[in-house]
Amino acid sequence: MPIYEYRCQSCKRKFSMLNRSFSEIKEPLCSHCGTVGGTRLISQVTVIKSANDFMGGMPSWDSMSDFNEDDPRSVADMLRRMKDETGEDIGVEGEEMLARMDAGEMMDDMEGMDDGGDFGF
Repeated sequence: MPIYEYRCQSCKRKFSMLNRSFSEIKEPLCSHCGTVGGTRLISQVTVIKSANDFMGGMPSWDSMSDFNEDDPRSVADMLRRMKDETGEDIGVEGEEMLARMDAGEMMDDMEGMDDGGDFGF
């Protein structure tokens, strides 16, 4: 059962439409304003990786000879590499944390962030 995403030509909002089969694709109907029609969008795709695939793409400890766990800038560089490799969005709070580490602030010094927070790392 295909689910297609559309952008309404009238209200410009995005909406999804479930079709029961490929042979019975219906004219899109905006769930927000009720307008018939819309521009079909390419949906975002998620690729699920196994733990081995994920870890296989990470830099090895040997290649991280410049990593210093006591230097917040070095930790920020390592976390940024992990973020780039995973493609994860760490949000505003995560980016703020990396900026503060780039400025030399240790995570222990960050109020409310001493447990690392929920930044996907």
